[in-house]
Amino acid sequence: MILLLTMALQAAVPPAPAAPAAAPVAPWTPRMKTDAATGLQSGSVSASSIEGKGRLVVRCDRRSDNVVSIQFIPTLPFAAATPRPVSIQVDGGSALGANWDFPGSGTYVADDQIVTTLTTAIAHGKQIKVRVIDPMNNVVEATIPGPASEAPIKQVVEACGYTFGQVPVRAPEPAAKKAE
Repeated sequence: MILLLTMALQAAVPPAPAAPAAAPVAPWTPRMKTDAATGLQSGSVSASSIEGKGRLVVRCDRRSDNVVSIQFIPTLPFAAATPRPVSIQVDGGSALGANWDFPGSGTYVADDQIVTTLTTAIAHGKQIKVRVIDPMNNVVEATIPGPASEAPIKQVVEACGYTFGQVPVRAPEPAAKKAE
């Protein structure tokens, strides 16, 4: 009897409202964060493909050697693999291609010269086409709307201490000491 009464009371109580869904972030909206310990800012900016195949990300990671990377995160994750060909074509221009790293899940490039060329092109583009040869040798193509201005990409790049449109000059690695 008590079991039936408990079940009836539970049925009479309306379910708790679902937590509100996170508001979608508009494409190319910078998501910045500041490290409380160091005060350094890092962040990213991204946009999803029109076809829903993935998203293109420009990211700043602040460490001892600040790194800006460009990433393609596919909807269906990539397996980890050795570097593979990826190209980006902006507004129907020439494809800018290089081998990107495939650590698993997605792919990225962090070479300063390549990143500078691509961030500058993407920042001024209206339509970006990404073409990836995935670890299974399949072609993955995605079309991403370009940003309305260079401001969001510039904000992320400059958070890492880069000057937008200029390849950073890094200090040379110290020479290894010779054994005496």
